[in-house]
Amino acid sequence: MFGHCYDFPIPNGVHPDCIGPWLKPSLDYAGWSLGQGTAIARQALVAFKTLLVNLSNVPANNFFLIDTQGILQPADWANELHPYPAGFKKMAEKFVDALLANFPGRI
Repeated sequence: MFGHCYDFPIPNGVHPDCIGPWLKPSLDYAGWSLGQGTAIARQALVAFKTLLVNLSNVPANNFFLIDTQGILQPADWANELHPYPAGFKKMAEKFVDALLANFPGRI
């Protein structure tokens, strides 16, 4: 099984027309600034990555972690949770690299 640890979103209220926003309303409700909200999201995802690293360190779990934190730059984000196509390509390249490493000659 392959999993990833997400990248660090910017909770700015930007969202597609069909749904959202996801992060900023909760931060506004709590009275947190964009900077505080960005730090909170980062801290939560760093903790999430730690859990996944621990899971991947047990060979019997057959779990491979694709480290996707820190890949996207602020300009890569289309909205609070999704990158633009170029950002998705950056993420996809990390998946391809992991698959190539684990299935040599088959990808």
